[in-house]
Amino acid sequence: MRTADIVRAVLAAVAATALVTGCTSSSDGAATGTAAPTAAGPIEVFNPCTELPDELVAEVGLSPASKDVVTDPPEGESSWRVCAWLTPDNLIRVSILSTSHTLDEARANENLVHKVETTVASRPALRSNDKAEIDGKSCYTSFAAEQGMFEIKATWFEEDGWTRDICEISGEFATALEPHLPK
Repeated sequence: MRTADIVRAVLAAVAATALVTGCTSSSDGAATGTAAPTAAGPIEVFNPCTELPDELVAEVGLSPASKDVVTDPPEGESSWRVCAWLTPDNLIRVSILSTSHTLDEARANENLVHKVETTVASRPALRSNDKAEIDGKSCYTSFAAEQGMFEIKATWFEEDGWTRDICEISGEFATALEPHLPK
């Protein structure tokens, strides 16, 4: 095989890998940005599934017994760790997304719409909707962290209970959780 053919084969394989892993979107909130990590080396992100005590979960208004592990690989690197809980009345599902991806990536993400710059405590933040979910059912409040960012996604779980703006609710949970999440 000629050197040029080998180079073409390698470049084709790299391009195919980039297409497969380059961008993802998920309506359940597991990944709204690019799938490739933003930093070189091992990816260590805060794990809300194991590092938030049940007492704290209850204190912020969620039911510890309703915990749903969305993304928490048992071993190896992961740029996302995601767990969700329901409010005690089962009306709202709150997902805590911990990621190495950044707020700038969220701002640039074309899958996020209705973007509004805000703050959570003193951290820069962004409120947005996934463009696949623009019916007012869910909203993200994403805020900066040294590891990348945290996203707090609130979703109406029961349609009959839609009494408030879900972005306000997402922001309230983000504010309640922020002091308990790494800077």
